[in-house]
Amino acid sequence: MAAIDEFISKINYLNIDKKKREIYNKLKTSIIFKEMGNPELFMLSLVLGLNHGKRKKISNSSNLFRINELRDNVWLLFSIGYSELKDIEIFETKEGARRALRICEEYANSGIDILQDWMKKPTEFIPNLIEELLNK
Repeated sequence: MAAIDEFISKINYLNIDKKKREIYNKLKTSIIFKEMGNPELFMLSLVLGLNHGKRKKISNSSNLFRINELRDNVWLLFSIGYSELKDIEIFETKEGARRALRICEEYANSGIDILQDWMKKPTEFIPNLIEELLNK
């Protein structure tokens, strides 16, 4: 666990696909997301991608925010990574932790597209979110 604590304490970032930064920035200007920072929007995107079972590889990565901005939620990311990898190494080494976080980045990379689609019809956003929460 010491390796992960050290990993988290450094200036390591969670990444998104460079092309998706514009989507994040645009969403944060909308009334629905204007109070959210990148960590909250990332977590929402991650959950949507996870609920849809869709991961999208990041082809050209760009730093989104420092991992330590998630505070205690970082352990949720490691849990998601563990559920996919079934490898205790994610809790023991920097390389394992990075693999777990990459999985979360890929889910968020897919989930941000879902959010973008929903925002094309803002009046349907809340019903879509409620349906998502009730049906999954």
